[in-house]
Amino acid sequence: MILLFFLTPSQYAFAQYRGPISQNAPSFSLDTPTSYENTPFTPPVEHVVSRWEALQKKWNRYGVGIVIDYTSESAMALNGGHGGSAGYAHQIGAELDLDWEKLLGWTGFKTHTVVINRAGHNLAADFGDRSLNGFQEIYGGGGNVGVKLVFLYGTQDLWHDRLQIAVGKMPVNIDFSTSPLFCTFMNKSICGNPKSLTRGDPGFGTYPGSTYATRVRVWPLHGIYFQAGVYGTNPDLASNAYDRAGYNFSTNRYTGIYIAAELGLIPSFGKHNLVGHYKFGVAYDTANYSDNFLDINGNALAITGKKAQQRNGKTQVWLEGDQMIVRNGDGPLHGFYIMAGLIRNDPETAPYLYQYYVGAVNRGFLNSRPKDMLGIIMTRATASPSLVATQKIRYAAHQPFPGNATSPQSHLTMLEVSYSIHVWDGISIQPDYQLIIRPNLQKNKKSISAFGFRLHAVL
Repeated sequence: MILLFFLTPSQYAFAQYRGPISQNAPSFSLDTPTSYENTPFTPPVEHVVSRWEALQKKWNRYGVGIVIDYTSESAMALNGGHGGSAGYAHQIGAELDLDWEKLLGWTGFKTHTVVINRAGHNLAADFGDRSLNGFQEIYGGGGNVGVKLVFLYGTQDLWHDRLQIAVGKMPVNIDFSTSPLFCTFMNKSICGNPKSLTRGDPGFGTYPGSTYATRVRVWPLHGIYFQAGVYGTNPDLASNAYDRAGYNFSTNRYTGIYIAAELGLIPSFGKHNLVGHYKFGVAYDTANYSDNFLDINGNALAITGKKAQQRNGKTQVWLEGDQMIVRNGDGPLHGFYIMAGLIRNDPETAPYLYQYYVGAVNRGFLNSRPKDMLGIIMTRATASPSLVATQKIRYAAHQPFPGNATSPQSHLTMLEVSYSIHVWDGISIQPDYQLIIRPNLQKNKKSISAFGFRLHAVL
């Protein structure tokens, strides 16, 4: 194995990677951004309108970056008792990046702001699936909302860019357990981050929700990083109970602190610089959570009917990686990647115990279409054993279940095949097929297959 800091001078010129990069574009697109540097001044995107692109390049020289994009995701069910049912959802995003070194001479300081409009219909809800899956990932994070503030934060680069400090209102998943490959796919279970982290702990705030936070990332050597962050835990994030539009700057709904740490390795193999990304992360939430099985006296709450026992703290762990096997071009993501990951939640207080995924992404495999991309993914989520034990007691006693399940849950499997077609500068279309086995983790629900279609355009 050749790590980046062991590369020859000619190889090193090709591979001065500084990432992972924060996912700070309005949409989690494969092109915006890549994962080889600290948070950039502004994402390097294609633009549909050439005059606007020229204007952007001019503004960039003065420290102002603006990105406006549109993403729509439509899906139609093919079976599952709802054949022909369809749903449409969209997002209009606007990002403002300011480089204060160019504006005022403040060396290494940049700010990043994103607002979005989201609207549409969540097709998965028609099938009673309110788990971590969803045919249209763009619908998540509060659903219909006029103008939502996603995040507002600043980054300070120090020590010749080997150290970066971020402070502001930020989601966890723009930095932790993230990958530019995840949003190759339309299913919500993987896009942005593996959603068992978010659904397993509300402290793991995900785009487009954010809380007050600070994050520090350090590069002791090229190709190795360590980062740690502290975030407010808000169980009502993106809900009407708090502020679905994101403009409530109070902490009145915060219940604790979410502390995350991640160690990452970015190796590069051989003369073709086959790049990989490997990360191990652990997080601890200081908030109190209800036990899935025990009541306040340590007995089965489904039998006694008493209040659930409160547990202090919740832990999450993730191990993820991807590796380019074949290079198809000079671009950092032009090649055949394999990817896999495992997430574990606290089974006493989380609805999910494990989520794992395996997949492959191949970009540029057709010489005539170097920006097209094919992706295949399988994800599987398993329910918390203590939650299932409570559900089985309630089911045998013909008692209603808390939450959205209608029978004891077990596991869910999602398969997806997607092909992104680069139509024009700044425009891509993406036909997509998904199969959800055991929707809502329930064996009494029929499998659902759906055909999807994504359109992404950057002004």
